[in-house]
Amino acid sequence: MLRTSQPSYKHAGTQCGRQRGSFVYALKVLKTAEFMPYVVFIASCSTFPGLDVDLKKTVDESARILRAYRHYFDLIIVNDNLDGAFEKLQSAVDQLCTEPQWVPVSWVY
Repeated sequence: MLRTSQPSYKHAGTQCGRQRGSFVYALKVLKTAEFMPYVVFIASCSTFPGLDVDLKKTVDESARILRAYRHYFDLIIVNDNLDGAFEKLQSAVDQLCTEPQWVPVSWVY
């Protein structure tokens, strides 16, 4: 799993821009035969009534990341229930340990 720090919204034009670049760079570096990552994105649930401002920003940022980088993720889990999200993640890890996975041919040779 790849985790980035939560962006600071005080200077959204600069700090968030740098983090986005770092996020993409990290994914490009890790998506190689050397690491063969399985990238899981834990998406924010947006169905909470009466979201406060900070939680709304987190939900919006989660949606933006999903739109922009969906093609980098091997699994997307919506965190609408903590126990359910954990079970999905645990199931995915179990499958990775027991079932063959597709990888690009360039990673094999």
